[in-house]
Amino acid sequence: MTPQWKRFTSVCTFTAVCALAVNSLSGAGFILMEQSISGLGVGFASGAAGLDDNSSMYFNPATLSLVEDQQITGGVHFIMPKAKFNNEGSLTAFNGVSGVPVQGPNDDGGKTAIVPNIYYSRPLSEDLTIGVCMTTPYGLATKYKEGWVGRYIALESDLMTVNTNVALAYEISDTVTIGGGLSVCYADAILSNAINFGSALLATVPPELIPPSLMGDVAGNLGGTKYDGFAELTGDDIGYGFNFGVLFTPDESTRIGFHYRSNVRLRLSGDAKFMVPGALDPYFGSIFTDQGGSVGLNLPDMAQLSFHRYITPEWAIMADIFHTWWQKFETLNIEFSNPGTPNSVIPELWENVWRLSVGTTYDLNEEIQLRAGIVNDWSPVPNASYRSPRIPDEDRFWLSIGIGWKISETMSLDAAFVHILVDDPVIDNPTHSAGEYLIGTMDASVSIFSVGGNIRF
Repeated sequence: MTPQWKRFTSVCTFTAVCALAVNSLSGAGFILMEQSISGLGVGFASGAAGLDDNSSMYFNPATLSLVEDQQITGGVHFIMPKAKFNNEGSLTAFNGVSGVPVQGPNDDGGKTAIVPNIYYSRPLSEDLTIGVCMTTPYGLATKYKEGWVGRYIALESDLMTVNTNVALAYEISDTVTIGGGLSVCYADAILSNAINFGSALLATVPPELIPPSLMGDVAGNLGGTKYDGFAELTGDDIGYGFNFGVLFTPDESTRIGFHYRSNVRLRLSGDAKFMVPGALDPYFGSIFTDQGGSVGLNLPDMAQLSFHRYITPEWAIMADIFHTWWQKFETLNIEFSNPGTPNSVIPELWENVWRLSVGTTYDLNEEIQLRAGIVNDWSPVPNASYRSPRIPDEDRFWLSIGIGWKISETMSLDAAFVHILVDDPVIDNPTHSAGEYLIGTMDASVSIFSVGGNIRF
């Protein structure tokens, strides 16, 4: 194989898959905090200090000590994102200096997602409580129409996780409780994008191997969809992790909690499927064959410190500081089973981030509790060169409200609504797909509506 053909192979592979997987498996934008409806109502400001039901065990297993009875808590979160891209001069066949404008309309990739979770806890003794939960700690859903202007970077991104955690809480004393848990995390992903085979043909195939009529037609249709192909990756895996926490109650009105959740290592393995335009199959068909593929993913570890205090018997205030170690996510390495399809190493360079929140609850009467919170949430994306329409992640500000209704001594209902204001994400990305330069801004926001209930017995 000549050096030119080696370059042809590697560039084509890069064009096909680098944009396909880059942001779909990374970023604070796909960490789902929607694990508790009562917690969502206060912007998760209660965090590791806990609230009145056992869903707080996700943020600190030591908070299981706050629940005296056997309890089941469940909820459903409807996440409704908006991610409309506005093209500002995107280019294809980009060589670092110039390129051809990409044709196609703008689109909104926001896709409604439904996130459920359920918790069960039971005291084993006066000092020991066990809890089990099933949650969705990571996830995303964006989908753009075929032919849109950013099709070479993203079409569909769908990541689903199911995390099962078993935890114990032990009261060391009247003021200190410790807790710990073990997790099993299942992840499944579907990722797709268009491939610009026309641009790849002109950039990598020796001219003497291309009939003049075909070369002229390909050149005349650069930026259009005539010579577009398609790629889709699917994969899944199971990973393992742990978490632990401490709950300190210096007096009846005050709680201070700390929680740490470990990283989870995954290797998403599955199928890579490709579609090559018929006229270009002689040049690309032997390389872009359906085959196995995998990508390693190290989900980050995280920690939080939370404070909860009753100002009066009816009114409580709370605050939380949350840190995520995204700096470990420097590259994404995609591996293929076909030896002729080179691996692709994609730069990410994500940064560690913080989230700050404050909230309050007020007991209107014995049946109704009102909740509210605000959150300042920073994005780990380092700059516009690494931002993708798969997750148009940027710094964001949450506004949360919620309500709890105690129907009886053994049953209650909860509801919450959140609107997330996202700083307009700027995309100036030449880094994620060879020869493609996506330029524009995103009009992004997220609304969340959650409903659920709690049974004690």
